Amino acid sequence: MIKTVFKQLHLWLSIPFGLVVTLICLSGAILIFERDFGHIGQAKVSSNGRTPLPLDSILKSSETYLADSNQIVGVTTYPDPEHAYKVMLAKPAMAAIWVDQYTGRVISKYERAEIFKLASAAHRRLFGKSKAEGASGAKTGKLIIGISTIALLLIILSGLIVWWPAKGNVKKKFTISTDKGSYRFWFDFHCVGGVISTLVLVVCILTGLNWSFGWYRTAFYTALGSEATKSSGHQNPAENFTAWETAYSKIKPQNPRNEIRMYQNEADVVIGGCGNQQATTTYKINPENGKILSVIPYDEKSGSSHIKGWIYTLHVGAWLGWVTKVFYLLCVIIGAILPISGYYLWIKRLTLKRKHHKS
Repeated sequence: MIKTVFKQLHLWLSIPFGLVVTLICLSGAILIFERDFGHIGQAKVSSNGRTPLPLDSILKSSETYLADSNQIVGVTTYPDPEHAYKVMLAKPAMAAIWVDQYTGRVISKYERAEIFKLASAAHRRLFGKSKAEGASGAKTGKLIIGISTIALLLIILSGLIVWWPAKGNVKKKFTISTDKGSYRFWFDFHCVGGVISTLVLVVCILTGLNWSFGWYRTAFYTALGSEATKSSGHQNPAENFTAWETAYSKIKPQNPRNEIRMYQNEADVVIGGCGNQQATTTYKINPENGKILSVIPYDEKSGSSHIKGWIYTLHVGAWLGWVTKVFYLLCVIIGAILPISGYYLWIKRLTLKRKHHKS
């Protein structure tokens, strides 16, 4: 009786939300590797054993490239000597330029590849425009994505209950038959694939809903003993490039193998390695003279800061690098196929029922 109820819940949630779920999973699969492949070829320079120019010289030469209405708000340097510096701009959103740190020459604009733009719009807003683009349809799209994500959680849990094997029947439940026709193959794939991908999909759902609903984010942080805080962002324009160089010249020798992100009032040193991919040690800086006012190690940061970083890391599967990213990729691809296989099984059953009634 209980399984029958959950079977109906699984079916009638899947029918209206299945295609949106497929879109969420496919777009998510694309975005998993954006930070790894998104800018290949855009930021390569030749070091030839040279020493980078002072940061203030680099920023001054970058400034001449900008339109009068734009400003520099940050710069990222990398431990790889052949990776160009990334100079962040005030507008539009995520705008930046790649600069050769050995010559001060602007190499190119930082451009997000079209496939990642499209995937992000689908994944976050169901193709609605962002605030920077006019926000047309963004709220509606974001709401549909959020509701579909909650529906997916219920679909997964109800499917798991329906699938749950009786004693002594576990091996059979993990078998995919390839010699009993297409219906049996897709039925087995739907069941086994759903179970295999359950953990990853549930983690993605529970973390992803933080971007969909404010009430969920508040409850999520509260459940973890913290308070959700708004990100301050780093949009204050640079006022004194010499101060930036003064601060950077002190920070870089202490962190020669780390990515460093310089901003108007602070610098973030990316810890790297496994675990939280947004873990940073923050240096507070006097913007007038570049003096280091304080250092806040990652371990001493607030709980909300840790939670925020882990939400992103767990959502994209980056916590063990490529190992978990590849596993996430396989699971979300399975997640994208599950609704399609479900539609196929449903239509097939309807067709067989009609044939049975006619006969």
